[in-house]
Amino acid sequence: MPVSASLFTQFDSIVDARSPAEYAEDHIPGAVSAPVLDDAERATVGTLYKQVSPFDARKLGAALLAKNVARHVETLFRGKDSRWRPLVYCWRGGQRSGAMAHILREIG
Repeated sequence: MPVSASLFTQFDSIVDARSPAEYAEDHIPGAVSAPVLDDAERATVGTLYKQVSPFDARKLGAALLAKNVARHVETLFRGKDSRWRPLVYCWRGGQRSGAMAHILREIG
């Protein structure tokens, strides 16, 4: 579904929460890569989901996501103030971008 370019003008930054490989394959022009899971972590979580249980995969994914988002907050997003309005996106279910957006929203 096409997205209107005017949507992007409502935000200060476009943040791609997908893995580095997904970002390298394609991304919204101008988006900054801030993966909540790196390529190996994403593969591990996906395998755990299929072979063990969705619960165990989500638990590991949450722990990795928290660590990675914390690193982005301390580095990539360090100079952003409370007025910063990012558009965070991922792919498919929106869990990765939703989790990152939730954390950023709670910070202010």
